[in-house]
Amino acid sequence: KGHPLVMGGGITTFLNPEPLADVFDLFLIGEAEGSLHAFIELFKDIAGTHPGRQELLLELAKGNPSVYIPSLYHLEYHKDGTIKSRVPVDNGVPLTIKTARAELKDYPVNRSTLLTSEAEFADRVLIELGRGCGRSCRFCAAGYVYRPPRIHDKDSLIACAGDAIGSFGRAGLLSPSVLDTPGIEDITGMIAGIGGSFSLSSLRADLLTSEILEHLKKAGQKTVAIAPETGSERLRKVINKHLTNEQITRAVRLIAKAGDFSLRLYFIMGLPTETREDSAAILELVKSIKHHMIKESKERGRIGSIRLSVNCFIPKAFTPFQWFPMENVTLLKEKQKWLRRAFEKEGGVKASFDVPKWAYIQALLSLGDRRVGSVLMLAHKFRGDWSRAFRHSKINPEFFVYRPKGLDEILPWDFIDHGIRKEYLIGEYRLALKGKESDICRVGECDRCGVCESPR
Repeated sequence: KGHPLVMGGGITTFLNPEPLADVFDLFLIGEAEGSLHAFIELFKDIAGTHPGRQELLLELAKGNPSVYIPSLYHLEYHKDGTIKSRVPVDNGVPLTIKTARAELKDYPVNRSTLLTSEAEFADRVLIELGRGCGRSCRFCAAGYVYRPPRIHDKDSLIACAGDAIGSFGRAGLLSPSVLDTPGIEDITGMIAGIGGSFSLSSLRADLLTSEILEHLKKAGQKTVAIAPETGSERLRKVINKHLTNEQITRAVRLIAKAGDFSLRLYFIMGLPTETREDSAAILELVKSIKHHMIKESKERGRIGSIRLSVNCFIPKAFTPFQWFPMENVTLLKEKQKWLRRAFEKEGGVKASFDVPKWAYIQALLSLGDRRVGSVLMLAHKFRGDWSRAFRHSKINPEFFVYRPKGLDEILPWDFIDHGIRKEYLIGEYRLALKGKESDICRVGECDRCGVCESPR
């Protein structure tokens, strides 16, 4: 009493809010367009009766299926530390929390209103082309929790982009899979045609076209980014990437032929079933990419730079890889050291690596339950000294980070309902272990995952 309610929302909270359960009074789970207005009206109605704090929280939980109040649930644990049960403290409190979802066609195109130099796409108006991704990469949360994938219509995107360019001159076009946007070449062509500048998030190598590259060149872009993710085709099948070395080579040749673009390549290290041969395949693939760039750029006599960004795999909730552990930090460091030295010998390639110890902390927050909140509080108490926080913690963080999860285990985030059948995720997990790909997500064409048939 006397203190404001602390409320949270956004993608992190509807993946796994539990590490923050002791910090926030409530979470609004899902996309704001689908729940925020109704929540505000409900809050106003209940608050108008001047209830006590606990009564207010209880009524909010009963009145909106996307409101999650951590304090209204009691958890019990098995002796081995796994979750035994999760029980609401009141009969009217729902067992599961439904993720709110928005129909993008009912809303204007999202665009940023504040410009800043402190961002990946600095000083650009950011425009959301679509939400979700049908490619079904098994490590990627956006391909699952934002199902079904939704894309704004071309005319609305052109109008929004034209207005942004007219006002600010530069835009960033954002989507988990930009080149899957219908009419994307018309959109980028319009921007380039009126003298505007635009940036794109990483591009699918199998969808890249000469026309897109010409528009990027005309708009003054110097770098093109693609994400092979792995060096070997075997491991790409494990992650369900649907991308071959031949398609990557074709994209690289298109890029080099179009102009002096620098090339940025994104890779993930420590993926499930990864071997030393898979790690070495990154080097071989980059050598091949460099060879084709030199070959296509021969007439110009110069080649764009090649930069690698190699990141550690971090398991995410609601993906088929949620049962896998993160790879040991020591092993990741060894792989990084080997690759770094290999690229130093190769020349003409610059590689950057994330820091495994920070990836470990990300994995802890990604996979942890509400007991992890005590470690967060210690890290705050010790001014960000995580090593000290771990030394003083009563919980063992490796229980969450390095332990493979049982397929029948109650996971910390299982109470959130994204409409995805758990059996479907288990099936994808098993296909990954077999090194087999599955189909991409096409809205309404199947009922395998359950989202398209889920009433909302």
